[in-house]
Amino acid sequence: MYLQNGMKTFNLHISARITLLIIATASFTLAGCGIFETRSAEEPGAGTGSGFQQPDRPELVISNLQSAVANLNTVNYIRSLNADMFEFTPSSAALDDDPQLWQGWSVIDEETYFNNLRASAQNQSGHVLQLSNEQRTTLPDGGERITASYSLSVFHNRTSTNVPNVATGNFIIDLVQDESGLWSIASWTDNGTGSSFTWSDFKAVFYRD
Repeated sequence: MYLQNGMKTFNLHISARITLLIIATASFTLAGCGIFETRSAEEPGAGTGSGFQQPDRPELVISNLQSAVANLNTVNYIRSLNADMFEFTPSSAALDDDPQLWQGWSVIDEETYFNNLRASAQNQSGHVLQLSNEQRTTLPDGGERITASYSLSVFHNRTSTNVPNVATGNFIIDLVQDESGLWSIASWTDNGTGSSFTWSDFKAVFYRD
């Protein structure tokens, strides 16, 4: 009887050690797979987060544009533009000021301007694109035209060189839908109101850096 009890106790010790070994091995395996690793933080403005919505409706392109401005998110800003068709027509005053700057203006130039704007930002928040008098028109080719008055506010470090924090004007944006059903900006025309500092002026200033 004593021998049997001893054998039972021995077997229980062995079983307990085997169980602990299995648990320890599983923990090291999971750790090696990176499950418990801390994810590195996303660089501000460089990722695709910050409120980007799948633009399966024309108005969501405008929402994404506003979100990109609010977060100074270059990736999301560029995702709102059609890489193959994009054309930008600056305000007449900006065009007269530097005609050569706008020749062949492309998505790459938009990215340069927006990256420089983001690098010059003073605050992490408070940047805003406000729209009013919005009108939508369906174009003969199936595209969508959105016209609106805008007020673009960005807090930057160029005020000492007399660059305003606010640009105002009107825009005409033509949107197209691709085969996957997503919309993007194909054409963008900027218009000033009187002698106002426009979005085109913002682009010119920060493109030159």
